[in-house]
Formats: sequence, structure tokens, C-alpha cells
Amino acid sequence: MNFNKNDENYIYEVISKNIKKYRKLKGWTQQELADKINYSLSFIRGIESSYLHTFSLGALWRISQVLEVDFNKLCEDNLASNIKSKSIVYKCAKCGTETKFPTQLIKNLKELNETSGNNNLPSFNCTNDNCDGRIFPLNTMDF
Repeated sequence: MNFNKNDENYIYEVISKNIKKYRKLKGWTQQELADKINYSLSFIRGIESSYLHTFSLGALWRISQVLEVDFNKLCEDNLASNIKSKSIVYKCAKCGTETKFPTQLIKNLKELNETSGNNNLPSFNCTNDNCDGRIFPLNTMDF
């Protein structure tokens, strides 16, 4: 769900994206976060999906403490910078050819991989016609 910046619900979208980001950086599932803060899985799912707009500042503070993230970081509006057409560079392990892919595409493919239990970033066949190698991301810290 995407809200206009002038809509009061925009802040819920910002918070939901940040909680999800910091949870994933910890390597936790939604269930693990829910267990650590003693809330239900449906509560975490609601927050991360931007559909739950009734959580308290106390709940956010608790989440920030468990995630070991400054409370302000949960409210930081990084959505506008994420929308920019950033790209991630992939490089062939065999021939060295570099190829750029939109970061959002790679993030979406990574999330699809995670649903099947694969937590790795996607790799692809080399884009060089004369190579049968695989390309991998140069900087995995972008994720």
C-alpha cells in the first residue's frame, strides 16, 4: 500500500518499512520478533503490511529496543530515497562482465527466494553472449 506524503497514513508506511528492514537485518522472522516483544504474529504482520494503524508509541519503543535500533530510526523517511532508480552491480565470476540491475528488482527477487527458504541474493546467467558463467552482486551490503 502506498500513501501520498500529504496523507497522515504515510508515517505508518514509513514505520512499517523500517521495522521490516531492521528485522531482516537481524535475520529474524516476523514470528521471532513477535516472540521477543511478547506480541502476536498478526500484530507484527499488521504493522509491516501498513494495514495496522492503531499501535502505540510504547509498542514502537519496545520494538526499537528489541531490534537495538534508535527509536528515531523507525520514523526516518527513507522511502523517497528508495524510490530513486538506484542499481546494484553484478559481476560475472568467469569473464568479469559487469551488469547493473535496478535495486528494487533484486529486492523483490530476494523476497521471492526467501519464501522458498533461500536467503541468498539472486544470481543470473552472464549477460555476455560468449560466456556461460554466473553473475553475482559485487556489494551485498546494499541489502
